[in-house]
Amino acid sequence: MNKSELKQNWERVLELLYGKLDVAVVKTFFLPLSPGKLSEKEGNLYMISENSRFFQNTINRYQDTVVDVTETVFGKPYFIVVTESILSDDDKKDDQQKEDYLNPKYTFDSFVTGPTNRMAYAASMAVADGFTKTYNPLFIYAGSGLGKTHLMHAIGHFVKLHKPKKKILYVSAESFVSELIEAIRTKKQNQFKDKYRKVDYLLFDDVQFIEGNKTAEEELYYTFEALRDANKQMVFTSDRPPKELGDIPERLVSRFVWGVMVDIQPPDYETRMAILKNKAVLEQVDISKPEVIEVFDLIAHSITNNIRELEGAFTRVLAFSTLSGEDITPSLARRVLSDVIVEEKKVLTPEKIKKAVSDYYGLSAGALDSSKRSRDISYPRHIAIYLIRRELGLSYPTIGKIFGGKDHTSIMHSCDVIESELKFSKELSSTLDGIIKSIDL
Repeated sequence: MNKSELKQNWERVLELLYGKLDVAVVKTFFLPLSPGKLSEKEGNLYMISENSRFFQNTINRYQDTVVDVTETVFGKPYFIVVTESILSDDDKKDDQQKEDYLNPKYTFDSFVTGPTNRMAYAASMAVADGFTKTYNPLFIYAGSGLGKTHLMHAIGHFVKLHKPKKKILYVSAESFVSELIEAIRTKKQNQFKDKYRKVDYLLFDDVQFIEGNKTAEEELYYTFEALRDANKQMVFTSDRPPKELGDIPERLVSRFVWGVMVDIQPPDYETRMAILKNKAVLEQVDISKPEVIEVFDLIAHSITNNIRELEGAFTRVLAFSTLSGEDITPSLARRVLSDVIVEEKKVLTPEKIKKAVSDYYGLSAGALDSSKRSRDISYPRHIAIYLIRRELGLSYPTIGKIFGGKDHTSIMHSCDVIESELKFSKELSSTLDGIIKSIDL
């Protein structure tokens, strides 16, 4: 089935869904999707959306209806699977002509910086600007949804704008492996090698997905060597630092660390708020209203480890506000995000952590805020500071205020003390986990 036929059939699916589901549901969760491909073998109808997890979680509730409707349209039942990108044969031809595969929304201007990602942002800017040749390769590692792919695309866009003669190629590890398999099958290895070894910037996303694929690992190794010898820039992303990519050969891992490695940690509260405000401004939402700020606060306290989910939650609230005509308020957010919002009684707070640490070490309520430096006070204080930083992602200055106005360097020192001890003490790790588990949320 070609792309045009699939699009027509999807429009027919939407028409039937309007007759079986609430109109608001169809408009909010089905209409924004773009048809990707139909897989008869898997029984899936693949749809494309940037907020794939958000749409998938909701659409799963209506899969029984989807199955009935798709069987009517296609003559066979299909489940809807939402993904962030998928290439049909026609798309591949188009993308081979474009060659860079860059997402137009992922630029440096749209990237919100904070304490946990500022170093990665600065390194990416330096690579894009060509300020230094020593950041080659640049290796960015972070968990899912924290912005590493955004930065990689931003590098590509910056280079395209300021160095239009440079050849850029973005590729995910999965696409690299698929292309390599196809090149071997069709005996077009030379064309494959030319594509990847004759670029000025190679942007290689999620390199961990080539683990265990010996053919892909070897091809990437020789591609790396060719580009390095030609003084071409490489950028890699991964969900782990190079040394933790256990199934990737040491000779390749050693090359990943030749340049600069930077990580991105989950955003702290202030950054999460800034991300939501930035998203709202882009959507032309008035952020001067106190009730809108309260919605940001609810979401920022409830979603702490994934920027995509953070933005997706606000998108849901905005969609329901638009469809229902209701203002964006905390009440609306609680209804729309009932599966996401964590009410305050269930929220882990700095005060709850401080109390749990004080109780564990038999200290009075205000002991950790005192200026005493004896070990029976300072060590539990180090523990509390470290746990607040680890569990809540608050900035050093913010934690300093929580502990009676201490300087941020003192807070950094406390974190360093515990991090150093954790490297050789399993007992301390168990103690920290035990303290957190003891907290009554």
